[in-house]
Amino acid sequence: MVKIAIGAIIILAITIFITSYILINRISYNKDDATGNTTGNLNNGGLFCEYKGMIYFANAADKNKLYCMTSDCTNARKLVDDSVAYINVCGKYIYYVRNNYSPDAIAMVFRGQLFGLYRCNLDGSHIQTVTTDKSGMISLCGNYIYYQHYDDNTALTLQKIKIDKKDQTFIDDTEYNVANVYNKKIYFSNPNQRNRIYCLDTSNDSITPFYDANSYLVDYEGDYMYYIDLDKNYALMRVNTKTRVLEQIFAPPDGIIVNYNVYDKKIFVQVEGKNGLTTGLYRLNTDGTQIEYIAQGNITNVHCTSKYTFFMYFSDQQTLYRVPTTGTFSKVEIITIK
Repeated sequence: MVKIAIGAIIILAITIFITSYILINRISYNKDDATGNTTGNLNNGGLFCEYKGMIYFANAADKNKLYCMTSDCTNARKLVDDSVAYINVCGKYIYYVRNNYSPDAIAMVFRGQLFGLYRCNLDGSHIQTVTTDKSGMISLCGNYIYYQHYDDNTALTLQKIKIDKKDQTFIDDTEYNVANVYNKKIYFSNPNQRNRIYCLDTSNDSITPFYDANSYLVDYEGDYMYYIDLDKNYALMRVNTKTRVLEQIFAPPDGIIVNYNVYDKKIFVQVEGKNGLTTGLYRLNTDGTQIEYIAQGNITNVHCTSKYTFFMYFSDQQTLYRVPTTGTFSKVEIITIK
């Protein structure tokens, strides 16, 4: 009887272990129209991503390691001891590109050991390698991650891989920008077609023309497609996708727009001026009204969340600044996250 009891206990323990292993490793899939970050944030490196009241971010004060904090910038804590970029968050997972570059590890970089696409739980646990391929920008669309793949023979190409690490697929030999995922399609400026706006239908990965403009950094939001128009001295434009009515949103008289980030009813615009007085970050409504000068100088890494918009100066990418994304703007704040 004792042997039978011991055997039953062993069988029960093995069953519990196997069941636990299966549950831990079972993939939680997304809806087909799921996305992982905003277009504007991904175009700025995907260093910040807000999801269900939490901000997941690369902490510049700690070598861009993966942290999280609440949307009001409190209760910050480190999740993963990786330097990260192109953060996407959806469902139970965080997806990111590992970017653990350091001068002391350059040999490992060329062996492809420091760059890759990874997935972890929202608390930073259970880190999984999706692919060890050297990756540029990534973007989640449903249950696939579209990414710019690099190897020494073909340089950058566009590929996709399922979040369960299966079905790795070559899409195109051009590394199209995959930041703008909207309604299960990816919109981008096609460098092979005079920067005209094209659309990738993720249901079959077909690529077709969408809008005729010499464009840069496209962003389909609601009824509008926003883009920088290279034929109009880098002015910020938007076209109503239903009526095809074209509007000029912002065109600085003595400067060009080099970057922008749309969030809700606001746009943050980075201007490179012909003189130092106009170079800097501006905030305006999506219809082009209420233009405000936010910060002077060469700005980079502009990321928007529901409460705050974060940015850095190009000459100092260790110090993080924030301003309200919407509402009254009074001053720029330095924020230190330890």
